[in-house]
Amino acid sequence: MSRILTGAALAAWFGIVSPTHADGIAAAITPPRPNVLLPSPELPHDVDETLVTFTTAIAPFAEHQDPVTEIVARQANISNFGTACGSSLSITTKPDAMLNVRVSEPCLPYDVVRIEHENLAFTQPMPLTGELSFLLPALDEHAELKAVLSDGTVLTAAAHVPDAQNFARVALQWSGADPGELVAKVPKVLDGQVFHLGQSLDITGAVLQVFSSRIGDSAASGVVRLSMQAAVTANNCEAGHAARVHRTVPGEPTSTYDLTLKGPGCGAVGESLELKNILRDLKLAGN
Repeated sequence: MSRILTGAALAAWFGIVSPTHADGIAAAITPPRPNVLLPSPELPHDVDETLVTFTTAIAPFAEHQDPVTEIVARQANISNFGTACGSSLSITTKPDAMLNVRVSEPCLPYDVVRIEHENLAFTQPMPLTGELSFLLPALDEHAELKAVLSDGTVLTAAAHVPDAQNFARVALQWSGADPGELVAKVPKVLDGQVFHLGQSLDITGAVLQVFSSRIGDSAASGVVRLSMQAAVTANNCEAGHAARVHRTVPGEPTSTYDLTLKGPGCGAVGESLELKNILRDLKLAGN
């Protein structure tokens, strides 16, 4: 092997480019990378070395962000269904002197609301949605309603029901657990029905039953036999029942009175008692 070829092979092995000739022109030679670190440049002594402190600027929108407590308070005023909190009571009139009652309290689901009308009351559990709607027979031409919520909120509403003067109505309120029933035995010639309102979950609850019959537009006459029926339970066998009666019949004075029914004793638990001659019968006469 010639000296030139041997040098080229060694140069290629160690990464060194040897000078070669191409058409008589010397090729460029790349110097090898130095094996020692180069010293850092020195700053001139006549330049002030001033340290500049950089501070992070607050973005402009951060000044307008609500505190966490305000955000939580705002979210607390929204129900589970995304509706705004707030309670309301509204009533609208329906045919046959009926009231369409609506109670709204979306942020108090499963609450128990107490409805009061003409010195009578009944309790009704609210559904999950917090929206309660039901029909109530108006007991007066100038109907006034009150809804009392568990948090102490009192809602009121009123409506004019001129058709109420064409109905005879007897309402019976049962207070406490295990309420009884209003029994109305109506002749076939007469038109009448009993409305059941409310649900009593404990001794603080109450239910309302209303017998209603239209008068004045029929020649039929008859007597409606009214009585009370109650089951004897462990809750009332000794304490008995507390009830209230409201009677509004065209041509008669409106009356409201309380009843206290003694318990028959706990030996009668499981029996059903019909209490006659406590409620005055309703005599209806047509035109």
